Amino acid sequence: MDYEMDQESLDLIIELQLQDAQSMIKGKYREGEAPDFEFALECFNAELQSFHTLLHDQALTRSVARAVVSDADIIRELVNQEDQARRDRELVLNGFGSDDINQLGFPPDDFPQNGESSGTMSDEMTSKLIVLFNGGDEALTVAESSRKGGQEQAVTRASKRRSCLICTDEFPFAETLRCPCSHDYCRGCLSNYVKKAIDDESMFPPQCCNKPIPLTGVNQIFLSPDILGKYRAKELEYNSEKREYCHVPTCSTFIPKQFIKDEVGTCVKCRKKTCVICKGASHTGDCPKDTATADLLRVAGDRGWRRCYKCRRVVELTAFARLNSATPAGNLGRLVDVSCGVKRCWSVETVGRTELPLHLLNLRIQVGAFDEVLR
Repeated sequence: MDYEMDQESLDLIIELQLQDAQSMIKGKYREGEAPDFEFALECFNAELQSFHTLLHDQALTRSVARAVVSDADIIRELVNQEDQARRDRELVLNGFGSDDINQLGFPPDDFPQNGESSGTMSDEMTSKLIVLFNGGDEALTVAESSRKGGQEQAVTRASKRRSCLICTDEFPFAETLRCPCSHDYCRGCLSNYVKKAIDDESMFPPQCCNKPIPLTGVNQIFLSPDILGKYRAKELEYNSEKREYCHVPTCSTFIPKQFIKDEVGTCVKCRKKTCVICKGASHTGDCPKDTATADLLRVAGDRGWRRCYKCRRVVELTAFARLNSATPAGNLGRLVDVSCGVKRCWSVETVGRTELPLHLLNLRIQVGAFDEVLR
């Protein structure tokens, strides 16, 4: 994005406009009662501040990109030295001495590695970032990249045009996404492909030559924030082993596991609560379709076990002792230690005909077969 003026001039213009807008915002009003003119000024002021932040972020990004270009050779050499030291250490650990390592003479680039050369990927991403944040001015990119010797490949790549696999039109290098199979996609075709994959799970994730199209890192700039957000949401949904959806037919939004607690899911869109057992609206008490809980409660009723009214776990009340009793409660068995906390779990428990505060009681739990139930 080229504004044909230096950063200092842009900062001054925006600062003056911010001052003018602020000076025109006068009195205080009740919430929701501000005049339309005042509201418009506040919106304009917020937009100016957002634009000011954007310009500073772009300037910082350009600075980082230029630093990467100018220091790329030094960084690559340091990385190669670290890689060589790591390889030498691995060989020593596998029984090779220093003389053996020298005799093997692995060149740094010939040693087996996973993935492609980090240098090539770094040059490509760096060149794209420089072009994009110089407003697409490839001539400026070439001039800046040429300041440092050894960057001929980046310069050549930055000034090259690529053909989109779908529409076959040619686009500037920085306006295309390159897949692992070396095919290229323009922004428009990539966006259409991703939108189809969002709507059709059989096409998810988007692939080219049976390899997923990388939509992470710098490649995210080829998608609009709206499409990228929907893609990430579908990625979370399609990768979930057990999917739960809102019970409201007009909503049916996916409920991530982070929004499910105690078998009740909260819809992130309409905020309605759904029982993940019966798939209907949430309800009090046990779900009638939860056969496992029904079977457990029958056993608990036969054996006199009790349930916590808060966390609903089943415990065996086999021994009671006051905390100030001389009889060590620890000798009676493992104490109840449920997630909601024993002292906060039950406020009052009926023992015989006497109601005693639970914080005066120690409860022993059945050890063994029912540990799984209580977790």
